[in-house]
Amino acid sequence: MTAEDLKEYVGVIERMKSLMNSAEFDQVFSLLTSDLPKSKQFLLKMELKRMAQPCDYFIDLRGHVDGEVRPFVYREKTHYMDDKAIQIFENGIKQYGGYTLGVYEEVMNADNNFRVMHKKETAQRVKSALQTNESGDDNSSAATPGEQGAAKLVTFGHYVNRTEERMNFGIDVEVKINDSRFVATTSDLSISGCKLKIPKGRTAEPGDTVTINFTGLEQEFTLDIPQGIQYTLVDVEQLDKVNYWRLKKLPTEQDQNFSNFLEKFIHGNKRRYKVNLDNTTDAVTTKGYEQFYLPRLNSLPVYLAVNEGAVSPRFALTTDYNKSVWHYFLDEQQRSVLITLLSVKRLKPLLAQPGPERSTILYCFTHAAKGKLYYYSATAEELLAAPELRDTFFGFGATKPSWRVFHLNLIKTTAQHATATFTLPKAQQKTEQAEAKPVLSPLVQGVIKNLRYIASLTDISANNAVNYQQYNYNPANLSQLNQFGHRKLAQVPPCEAIPVQYINLRAESRYLYKTTVQLHQNEQMVAGFSRDFSTGGLQIETVEPVKYNKGDIVQLDLVDLQKITSKHQLTQLPYEVMAVSKSHTIMNLRALPTEDGHTGKQFFQQLIQNNRAKLTLAEETPKYPGLSEALRSMYLKALNNFAFYLHRKGIRYELNVIAQGATPNALHTLLLQHSKNGPLDLELLLKNSTANLQFAQQLKAMKRFDPPKSYELYIKAPRTTATSAASLESYYDYEFDNEQQKQAFITNTLREATLFAFRLFLSRTGRPDTDYIAREISYISVYAIHRAKTLEEELWSVAGVGDAVDISKELAWRYGCLEHVDDTSLRQQQLRDSRQS
Repeated sequence: MTAEDLKEYVGVIERMKSLMNSAEFDQVFSLLTSDLPKSKQFLLKMELKRMAQPCDYFIDLRGHVDGEVRPFVYREKTHYMDDKAIQIFENGIKQYGGYTLGVYEEVMNADNNFRVMHKKETAQRVKSALQTNESGDDNSSAATPGEQGAAKLVTFGHYVNRTEERMNFGIDVEVKINDSRFVATTSDLSISGCKLKIPKGRTAEPGDTVTINFTGLEQEFTLDIPQGIQYTLVDVEQLDKVNYWRLKKLPTEQDQNFSNFLEKFIHGNKRRYKVNLDNTTDAVTTKGYEQFYLPRLNSLPVYLAVNEGAVSPRFALTTDYNKSVWHYFLDEQQRSVLITLLSVKRLKPLLAQPGPERSTILYCFTHAAKGKLYYYSATAEELLAAPELRDTFFGFGATKPSWRVFHLNLIKTTAQHATATFTLPKAQQKTEQAEAKPVLSPLVQGVIKNLRYIASLTDISANNAVNYQQYNYNPANLSQLNQFGHRKLAQVPPCEAIPVQYINLRAESRYLYKTTVQLHQNEQMVAGFSRDFSTGGLQIETVEPVKYNKGDIVQLDLVDLQKITSKHQLTQLPYEVMAVSKSHTIMNLRALPTEDGHTGKQFFQQLIQNNRAKLTLAEETPKYPGLSEALRSMYLKALNNFAFYLHRKGIRYELNVIAQGATPNALHTLLLQHSKNGPLDLELLLKNSTANLQFAQQLKAMKRFDPPKSYELYIKAPRTTATSAASLESYYDYEFDNEQQKQAFITNTLREATLFAFRLFLSRTGRPDTDYIAREISYISVYAIHRAKTLEEELWSVAGVGDAVDISKELAWRYGCLEHVDDTSLRQQQLRDSRQS
């Protein structure tokens, strides 16, 4: 490759290649460079002489190019090149008159070389970023899903484990099958298997025995396997010009020496040839998106245990976003009422529903009397079976402040899903035994062994109580609502809240420390003490309730700490209230920035710096170590939610990654149908540049811990036995000028077509949990650091995560379209037809 400062003269260099050893060289060179300075002419001539120097470098492109590499002999020396490299090599030989440095550099810098491809991609990304910054305009609103490329689909909880490292290695082999012999080439190689590139016309069936002689390896090594190695055919991949056979080696005593040879050969050459990292990169991608989604989960997963036919809620997986659902179902004694909410009588009809999604709408309200809290709940099916009480339940219940509407989804699970995690190949694990994650403890295995179902509760109320208040009812019928009331139990089986645990994503470490504080409140002093502190904030507890709410500004004095410092004034320090407990005695405070710098923040920075070894980190010790991870894995392998992600690319936002669990839900199916069997098209979701004009603007106004913003998406489908992709239409709730216009649309659509409705929850993300994927990233970096960097860039660019829940069943009830409340069967039939097509 020419030097950077000679690139503009590449045309002259190309013209002079074939004249290097010709008598016309000086005359032609002077003619072509007559307008150049003498210094440039000298540099060009020196470059040409350098490129014409004879070369004896060995060329081995195995694992370095996007092509099938094969042996190529030139002057009794075997090189390994693909077809494109061979063509460049032969053309170079003709131009230079022999194998020179110029020929070698042209071969090594072919367009399909992974190093060259990565360099070009990096340069293009830098160029695009610079152009975007220079323009100063946000042209992202003009971007369409097609411009962004096909959407990526991530499957939660799905990792392809590979026990051994596979090396992309092309070598000639002789294949024997069914009394026929032919020559083929390996595509990749491991100790216990390989992948062969087979010429067209050779046929075989999975299960056939294949004998392979590694003729290419035998030219360089003494293998002593004249009978060959036996494999069984696992899979056949048929392409236009060639077929690929996936083979698994049959265990025999004779091949032990060959296995030992392969282990040493792969270990010694994996830095030289390209190790296949597809499964590891897929795992990093999946795990990375999982750790964005779960901590921002709006649904409350409730794990149901089955003991001798009795069903009882055992655990609930909580996050900062679904804790409100957990607290809603705690009675006056702070006991969970989920056992009466999720009764066997209520769960049986859900299990009887045809899969894959077994869900219903659950309506709830509470009534306080004589110091006790009474719960009332009914599913859509239960109200459909009691039409005489439906209006009474809606009309009376919706007037209560405690009125809630939930989407209830029931999914099956098993304790075996708790231990299904991704593992690196054994060759890497041997060097990281200390980092390997232990199996589940006997304690955790004991508490999860009877878990059989997960009931997922999602609050979809969203200020729709006014719609249900329009139902007229006779007050004389109120006493009949007792049949929907929860009975009070003398003994309530324990149901425990288990928080989702990833690494501490706080910007700073917190330290446990108790010291006296005084709080200024209405010109009075309230005594208290600190529970923990960081450089940027405090958690304090007061001896009496305070009248502060989130967002208020407070002033406090650090009485005892002031005694140990004269450098910092620790009185009347301004802090912002970030959270207040129900008892109004515990508050989380954030240091309020000031022009001169916050004195308290400066003091704590110095205190931590000088006493870090003496301070105790504020870390929560779980009751069941490892249980959170086990429940997390079980939920990921069973859920059927629709998750989507927004990436920030400069000043643009893109939505081109969606995720699913074990089975797709209705929105997945509709998008696939709309894509017309091609790449996944998100047009129904991204109409009118929703990602940049709605979602992006919302994310910019949100902070990481803000509650999610909700939207409603309506998809209109023709009322036929099969859903036509071309006829699907989507609408967002914000597209309607007022509630009356939206109600008219929904009413007309329910009458004329089939309406699918989804509640979308959009949350802002923080930084990724890099510790969670550190081992995988480190492993990839050893062999392909550019791929590791690309993966990290992808995860760090995630700005928002969304969740979509099907509310189609609830929409007809909300707007009083009673003749369409049982339209579920038609929707399910259309989805089944879509999946089959």
